[in-house]
Amino acid sequence: MIAGQDRLKPPRELTPVVPLLPNRVRRNYRGGYFLDKLDGNVPSQDGDRPEDWLASTVSAINAGMEPIPDEGLARVQMDSSGTCLLRDLFEMAPDYYLGPAHARRHGLQLGFLAKLLDSSMRLPLQAHPTTAFAREHLHSSWGKREVYVILGLRDENNAFIRLGFQRPPTPSEWRRIVLEQDIAAMDACFDPIPVRPGEVWLVPGGLPHAIGAGVLMLEVMEPSDLVVRCEFERDGVIVPPEARFMQTSTDLALQIFDYTPLPVALAREKYCLTPQRIGANEELLVGPAQAECFSISRFLIHETTNLSPTGHVRLGYVARGRGTLAAGGREILLSEGFRFLLAASAPAVRITPHFQSLEILFCRPGDQV
Repeated sequence: MIAGQDRLKPPRELTPVVPLLPNRVRRNYRGGYFLDKLDGNVPSQDGDRPEDWLASTVSAINAGMEPIPDEGLARVQMDSSGTCLLRDLFEMAPDYYLGPAHARRHGLQLGFLAKLLDSSMRLPLQAHPTTAFAREHLHSSWGKREVYVILGLRDENNAFIRLGFQRPPTPSEWRRIVLEQDIAAMDACFDPIPVRPGEVWLVPGGLPHAIGAGVLMLEVMEPSDLVVRCEFERDGVIVPPEARFMQTSTDLALQIFDYTPLPVALAREKYCLTPQRIGANEELLVGPAQAECFSISRFLIHETTNLSPTGHVRLGYVARGRGTLAAGGREILLSEGFRFLLAASAPAVRITPHFQSLEILFCRPGDQV
């Protein structure tokens, strides 16, 4: 619970729609210009907080940096009573906000972590553990399977990711490359993979990867901050030693890598996902076949539309357009970049676009974890 004046005060009534405050988090790379624009920050600029963690119940791990209390944990505005951690709101009414089955299974955890990520530089090459590895070796219930939903690009002719080894080294050679920081040899293991707005990419645990410069995305993953960073400095940004190997031994950390050759064409075939239309205005971007602990849907709304109750907590992000959302006697203005949470007990929601269609991405916990 939050101390002092930020301590949670129970609201007069439970609200089915919870607008989310900006929740910028420090990382070992630069970016965030477009996040500043979405939030109306003037001047908008790149800096050391290139991510916004949406509805997060996960603490950021920024080993080697000056600690910031509750960094990574989302906060919400409680009308005139100030702000509180979203996690504290869940604690007050877990069945209402998360649903009884979810609360029994996960406690106060949302069950996934979603971020807005805006890079101004190529990110350091990294990889994440699989769930099985994390459970066996890292005392964590979660690994870090990720999904990228590409929202925008600063330069569509020069936008790419790295994904998997196109020319894999041996494990012993990779160890040498990482520890000696032989960047030329590291770069030689990879080819750039072009990306476009609207694409959806799956990044399983174990695959080395890097997001290129100028990519704005919604990134959804297992709820952890476990990462092995292979480049210790990029563009003058240094990754502290404590943040390189998940605060475990180098040899254990380097065991997570998948050395299977992954040519660019095969990477696109296996990991660039094809949306599945499941309704008049809904596409399933990610489902149980790709990620057990979360799903992602994209709604394209051209006229007033009623969304039925689901019994699941849902995170919403307005990717394009303006409109209104009405639920439980409350009406909220929607605009590009607006983030909100729909309680599991929320009634039917009415969404009305203004002047043009609305594109809204919804994430919710999976059923199989």
